[in-house]
Amino acid sequence: MNYLEIINKTLIELNYAPVAAFSDLTKMEHKRLKNIINRLNKEICNASPNFYFRQVIKRLKLYPDKTEYALDISGKVSKIVGKNGEYIFEADYSKFYTDNPPENSYSFYGGKYIFPKSSDDLRIFYSTDDFVLNKNGELKSDFENGDDRTIIPSNFAEKLLINGGAYNFKQNSAHPKYAHWKQEYDKALAELLSGAKKISGTDIIIDGGYRKL
Repeated sequence: MNYLEIINKTLIELNYAPVAAFSDLTKMEHKRLKNIINRLNKEICNASPNFYFRQVIKRLKLYPDKTEYALDISGKVSKIVGKNGEYIFEADYSKFYTDNPPENSYSFYGGKYIFPKSSDDLRIFYSTDDFVLNKNGELKSDFENGDDRTIIPSNFAEKLLINGGAYNFKQNSAHPKYAHWKQEYDKALAELLSGAKKISGTDIIIDGGYRKL
């Protein structure tokens, strides 16, 4: 379910008319709902760094004449593995600029990852802080276009973003559907959190990608 579909289903829940195209979302109510869904998506994904759909594997090739690498990684690196095992973090980045740089180690300085000069193929495991996928499957921070999708698995995304969007939009416990929206949202979030440490082995997309049910 993409961003436009989520917005339209939420509008229907709220007894507003859905729109035919993303460009039609111009009213104040539309803009407010778009902001709410963007905020909710981040809050849900940030509920646990262990969500399997946040786990990303990025590949990097090291070269014998290069030390600094600018990597497009937004999130927390948990492990870096090369041909001969795991790379260990070295806080003193200056060691990599000496005649005897530490082997199988890495550092970070000036917005760049620092590695010893070598020929190696690395896999970088990290928990992403980008929670939206564009139509090309590339990660980014916010919903911007109608065909953008959340990284939250589809069987949870609808329950969370539509029910959460509706009750956050109304913010009125006296509304006849408020309790229902809130209950469905809380139930879905609890189920998602209960499986935070479980990783699915199906449909794994790797290399600048993500894990997805």
